[in-house]
Amino acid sequence: MHALSLASEATKFVIPVRYVARGQVVHATSTALSADDVHVRSAIPPPREVLIDFKLYFPEAAGIVSRSGVVADTFGDEFRAEFKDSDELARRRISELLWRREVGLRPHPRFHTNLPTIVRESGQAKSEGYITNISRSGAFVRLGSLPRQGSVVELDISLPETAGYHTVHAYVVHVAPRRGVGVQFIGGGDAFGSDLDRYLEQLGR
Repeated sequence: MHALSLASEATKFVIPVRYVARGQVVHATSTALSADDVHVRSAIPPPREVLIDFKLYFPEAAGIVSRSGVVADTFGDEFRAEFKDSDELARRRISELLWRREVGLRPHPRFHTNLPTIVRESGQAKSEGYITNISRSGAFVRLGSLPRQGSVVELDISLPETAGYHTVHAYVVHVAPRRGVGVQFIGGGDAFGSDLDRYLEQLGR
């Protein structure tokens, strides 16, 4: 799979991203970020020139940065959006946070867990597995039948104290033979984001 060509000095940077495009809300994951643009991995990338509102979820106490932009490039399950708002304060804040990352800003914390999940890959039989650690941006799924690296799968995730389950698209970042796969969440709604935040807060107590 090819990556988008970098049209800016974007730094590889993986954080949760919530975006709204044409009225549709999607929880996805960034792959790179600069003060001027963001690269996002998404199950269904929006087309070029579409206006997008973003919320960028930075780790620790750095908080959330809101920006608006336009889709400049798309390729496969990734897109790049250029920020078009005039929010200079947000721009400086992103620059500062990227600098802090270079000097040791920790990523979103991962927590050990044991959540049953169903994994579906296009053209393959569904598999039952367990999520053994989870963060705001992704998870490690222990499975017997492993999907290929770079594929997009669907996860049925049941979080404690929530009714039913969430079906979330996830991108397979790496494969650990005979163990499982590491995934990034690239397609979930607001309900999934809210329930996941509550669950992670409980795990962090």
